Amino acid sequence: MIEQLLKEIKEDKCDNLGTTSFQFKRDIWNYFQGFQDKVAVEFGTHKGQTTRILSHLFKTVYTVNINDNASGKELNNDRNNIVYIDNFDLYSPEQLPITETVDVVLIDAGHGYTEVIKDINRACALNCNTDFYIIFDDFGLHQYHDEVKKAVLEAVNINAISIVEYIGHQAGHNFGGIPERILTDSEGVIAKVNWH
Repeated sequence: MIEQLLKEIKEDKCDNLGTTSFQFKRDIWNYFQGFQDKVAVEFGTHKGQTTRILSHLFKTVYTVNINDNASGKELNNDRNNIVYIDNFDLYSPEQLPITETVDVVLIDAGHGYTEVIKDINRACALNCNTDFYIIFDDFGLHQYHDEVKKAVLEAVNINAISIVEYIGHQAGHNFGGIPERILTDSEGVIAKVNWH
């Protein structure tokens, strides 16, 4: 089924650096089998391509974006388990209107160090399950080495999260011929939150 979904999505990361790669999506698909009764939240909808994959893995997917998610809604107009939180600034003090218990958050919104730290804190402030996972995109992309990767590793170093899986393409993969598009580490990671 995942290969059919990727055909429907059409755009790989080499075509559009703003999305996740097909390999990233496959790895999420494989890791989260058996989560059909769980809830996921996505920070950063973009075109709704990763949202589509999540909607086939989880009972409910809340997807949060700074604009109205028009392209995501069009792509996923056949899915009835996606809740769009439109025109929401993740970096404002406003609380997310999600009351369900959340099992997974995918972070792919702002890519600055401070933004990723805020995303981690916002994710952990949700009504989280005891087994709670955070997926990070662009962990190893060269241009975000001092941003996404730094924030994730800082959270690992203070034992807030533990990396449980490296996903997507690995170090050395090139998404399009220029240094900024080269991976210096894994494209993404799945982390588990360590509650204290």
